[in-house]
Amino acid sequence: MKRIIYLITLLSSFVFLSCSGDSSKTGSSLLSDEDRIIVGCDTFSTSTSVVSAQAIYSTPDSFLLGECDSRFGTIHADILAQFTCPVGFTFPENAVVDSACLFFYYDSWFGDGNSPLALSIYRIDKQPLSYNTSYAHDIDVNDFCTVSDENMVIERQRIIVPARPTDSISTGNNTYTPYVKLKLKDSFAKELFSYKDFSSLEAFTKAFKGLYIASGFGSANLLHVNELNIALYYHFSYNKAGKDTVVNDIKGYYANSEVRQVNRYIYYNEDIEQLRRDSDSVCYIVSPANIYTRVSIPIKQMAKSITFKMLYATAGGDTLTKRPYINKAELVIRVLNQHDGVSKKTRDDWAQPANVMMLIKENNLTDFFAHNRLPSDTSAILGFLTKEVDGENNTSYYYTYDLATLLTTTIRDIQKEAIDTAGSNIPDRLDMLLIPVTVDYGTTSSSYYSYTASSTSISAIKYEQTVSATVIQSAKNTDDPLDIEVVFSGF
Repeated sequence: MKRIIYLITLLSSFVFLSCSGDSSKTGSSLLSDEDRIIVGCDTFSTSTSVVSAQAIYSTPDSFLLGECDSRFGTIHADILAQFTCPVGFTFPENAVVDSACLFFYYDSWFGDGNSPLALSIYRIDKQPLSYNTSYAHDIDVNDFCTVSDENMVIERQRIIVPARPTDSISTGNNTYTPYVKLKLKDSFAKELFSYKDFSSLEAFTKAFKGLYIASGFGSANLLHVNELNIALYYHFSYNKAGKDTVVNDIKGYYANSEVRQVNRYIYYNEDIEQLRRDSDSVCYIVSPANIYTRVSIPIKQMAKSITFKMLYATAGGDTLTKRPYINKAELVIRVLNQHDGVSKKTRDDWAQPANVMMLIKENNLTDFFAHNRLPSDTSAILGFLTKEVDGENNTSYYYTYDLATLLTTTIRDIQKEAIDTAGSNIPDRLDMLLIPVTVDYGTTSSSYYSYTASSTSISAIKYEQTVSATVIQSAKNTDDPLDIEVVFSGF
């Protein structure tokens, strides 16, 4: 009975700040309070703010390389990469190394493609990257690599211009992927050739720890690199029909998912506070700058309002509470800066809104990426950029989030907390972050007798490895405030 008194005391202290409608009395003359289904609708106001979040831990399958600035700040990106070996392979006994080259392929760039970008490549000569370790985006290169001329594996810095690649490779349908070929020092080619223990990747990566690919001067472009590999050129001879025959061959070493890569990037903005001050009218999500928008939901107010309506009196005079269900709770985030295509004319145009934006509980952010979690209706929800054209041919863009399951779970937890501790530990707000992500899908098949069915599901969520800047409507917008209409019921 004391638990019920605590709950009633807590709920009766609540002053309703939301506009509400209640259809709970429909049919009440036919049912007792105990049997009556309670149905209601409340509208709650959220708040938003621009935040600079903590480090991101992720395993990339593509990389940013270079440096680019805009009105949102400057992003500088480098790559640390391990490479696979041809496990089980052995070179012919009389093989002789000729040379080695590093190739990297990029499918796009951000910023001014006609501006130069300087590249330096260094041997990772200290500790190797660990395959099972989650590394932050601002990893300290000096823990892994000696950045010096003596440790550089190319003769000198290489200058490239993204819009004028050295070559390209066909990807079909008259499309081509540009690539850059960098000749490595002959001394490094001989060193790489000497690592002949191909019994396992572990043995090889212990001998050859990998490369650090660094961008030098230039603040006008970022490459989106989708493939890295080293080609080792060698030759050998064999006797054929009594004559020595020379064979020229190539062996490839690839930076892929079998070994570890880290995309290191640093964000500079001398006036980050200006972005925060702008949140009175608009908010920003900038990737990979770790600038996010926090959406704060008044969860204590919401729980009190809904739970209060769940109270009913039994025939014996006790006051109990029904189990709440959130039937509908939709959050619509309106995007203000969408345009079709990426302009190359000004640096402010290279960043467009993210295609996929995840809304995640702020206290779950680090764990989510560090442990490769998947979206859950109770902690992380995906929103996809949606285009809509109205009857007057006006175009709008937005993300939509269904919060029903998350709020149901959270309010029930709060309800239990209120009974157990009289509500002393209930937070006023549920803070969530808008994070740009990419989604990987996998296909699974199942068979039943002669029938086979395939289904597609999400296999991985990764922090977005491209550049994006999303401008959204602030919660303080007076014409269209960022409210959540909640339809609920109790049984």
